Amino acid sequence: MTAPPEEKRRTPRIQPFVVPCHVAAGARRMAAYLTDLSFEGARIACEAEPPALEEWVTIEVRLPRQAERSSLPGRVKWVQPAENRKGHAFGITFEGMSAEGKGAVATVLAEFRRLAAELS
Repeated sequence: MTAPPEEKRRTPRIQPFVVPCHVAAGARRMAAYLTDLSFEGARIACEAEPPALEEWVTIEVRLPRQAERSSLPGRVKWVQPAENRKGHAFGITFEGMSAEGKGAVATVLAEFRRLAAELS
């Protein structure tokens, strides 16, 4: 049996975390799903052609328990074919996020951890 790969993320992520979203990449806008989330980035799944590596994107999403949609800007760090279905997955690192965006992500992460602690 081999050891699991070393975790390279600096901040913990929550997954599975599936929320519909839209990705704005330049003039393009595509439907997608946010499939994991951390304070520093996210994984997105889409059926459309994904953004290019290092491309600036904005994730438009209504996070759980948030009244307003959040705009989470970032840069694409990796792209790969989706596992077990058509489409693609890609990861972004958040950059230039507003105070409101940071607060929305922090609230979702805190709630997820609180619920996980109650279940354990």
